[in-house]
Amino acid sequence: MLSEFSVAGIYMPPLLFYIVVAWLLFLGIRPVLARTGVIRLFWHPALFEFSLLVSIITAFVLLF
Repeated sequence: MLSEFSVAGIYMPPLLFYIVVAWLLFLGIRPVLARTGVIRLFWHPALFEFSLLVSIITAFVLLF
């Protein structure tokens, strides 16, 4: 696991880094899911997108 990192002299927790990276990855996955129609298979698309983002963040935390 990463330790704190400094941004302009302010220490940031590693979870913030994981969230930013996961969000960028999610922004790349989201259009693909929309174009292929996978999003339409779920009754609540926003809830599915949120759970996907949380799953990506969890994967980063567990892997790193």
